[in-house]
Amino acid sequence: MVKSGTFGKSSFSLSSRSLREGFFSSFSFLEKLKEIYSSCVYDRLHQQTREGRTVYLDVLSLKLKTRLEGVELMVSLFTTPGQKRYSILRPWLFGHTFAVVFVFDSSRGVEENLESFREIKDSDKVVVQANKRDAEGAVPLEEIKRIFENYTVIPAVAKDGVGVIETFKEALRIALHGAGKAFRPS
Repeated sequence: MVKSGTFGKSSFSLSSRSLREGFFSSFSFLEKLKEIYSSCVYDRLHQQTREGRTVYLDVLSLKLKTRLEGVELMVSLFTTPGQKRYSILRPWLFGHTFAVVFVFDSSRGVEENLESFREIKDSDKVVVQANKRDAEGAVPLEEIKRIFENYTVIPAVAKDGVGVIETFKEALRIALHGAGKAFRPS
């Protein structure tokens, strides 16, 4: 998770943050990525309570080949638990990633989502996934886009795979841009 290594054989991290873990938010995002990129899965770690809440961290590592000759990319994706007792971990985690996917739970209120979003300090590396677009009474997408006007907002139903690849590609774009800056000689 630490920004180190060479860019030719790069390793970098993405973090996914949502309001409630274990209720088809960040967990579904990682599970769908695991399914879609099954041939690239390097490692998967997920522990949850009986209620389906993530315990500590949820991790998916992918080994991706790029179009650039000889470049192999190791991507580690982490979700952070939504429980308050883990709030001390999140600022450190967000500070050591190249991109953050903020999973906006469309089935919950705007203020509840914004409370979680405020924990992300480095806003230059955020993509917003407006998840649970299929939920009854979902926050209108136009309202989410207005609130997050300075960010890319991608509508999703992660449990069905809708918007998952688009979110991942945008997060990779942000991460590669950040990694390029981090690994350039000064």
